[in-house]
Amino acid sequence: MTSRFKNYYRALDKFWKRLIGGCFFLVFAALLFALFFLRVYYINGKTSYEIGDPKDSLVALEVNNFARRYIPFFKENNFARPDKKVGWITDIHADRFKHRDVDSGMIYPRQYSYYLPKVFNALEAQGIDTVIATGDNTNSGDDNYAMAIEKIAQEKHMRVIWVKGNHDNPRVMATLGVAGSQYYYVDYGNTRIIVLDDVESQGDYQGYVDSTQINWLKGALKTQNQVIVAMHIPIFNGNASWSNIHNLSGGFYANVGDLLSRYIELENVLKTSGNVKMVLSGHWHVPWTKTYDGINYYGQAALSRIGYSGAYGVIDLKNDSVNYEFAP
Repeated sequence: MTSRFKNYYRALDKFWKRLIGGCFFLVFAALLFALFFLRVYYINGKTSYEIGDPKDSLVALEVNNFARRYIPFFKENNFARPDKKVGWITDIHADRFKHRDVDSGMIYPRQYSYYLPKVFNALEAQGIDTVIATGDNTNSGDDNYAMAIEKIAQEKHMRVIWVKGNHDNPRVMATLGVAGSQYYYVDYGNTRIIVLDDVESQGDYQGYVDSTQINWLKGALKTQNQVIVAMHIPIFNGNASWSNIHNLSGGFYANVGDLLSRYIELENVLKTSGNVKMVLSGHWHVPWTKTYDGINYYGQAALSRIGYSGAYGVIDLKNDSVNYEFAP
């Protein structure tokens, strides 16, 4: 009887040990799976999860966040700071539509999901992890597409400085992390990137910046850093016919007109600050450049415009220059 009891006890003990060991193994395996395959998104104050590629996992995200937070500190304080560059995209127009024929040429809203990751990959290959997006991030103001492009940015580990466009409503911008005031600034190394909201309508699509925002801008410009200003609508008259813009493919839009009277006060503030190096805009869907009162103004092509698919810019902060490029 005693021997049977001992055998029963030994078998039961072995069973529990195997069960507990198996549970520990399953928990450990589940933890490793979660760490290396789980994607975590923080969008509009909410957390969501997906299973995906290890390079986009929670571990990759946290390692990347650690590198962004601490590596620049050590570089700035212990080593010579390397040349810095930031990326630039505009007019993503993310939506479900196959194409959209507008005054400034044919764009393909649905192709955002193809070209945006390619652009981020191209920027990452150049060591760039910060991007300015100068508005019209969505096409119809649908925050589902705002969530989609924010997810792409997060899984590609890109910090995007979002600018409001005339197609972006407050819900879209909140989803992209810009709640409340749509004008703000970000200090990046020795550069202050000032975002303006100039999509207020005066019955047209040429925008406006009111006195409240201009007064705020005067304070934001009081910095020792060099300044880049990012806004959606250019401050100049387009000064070209519908057919000329619409049919432009693969070339620069050279017909940049005069300063619009509604932007005279804004331009004067930028000019007299003495530290504004460049002003970036979207809206026209084609690239252009203009130097005015000592400041370089740049326009960029829409991400999926015919003739410019995969367009992006690389801003060299050391040389105050912009290179126009295309994702392969």
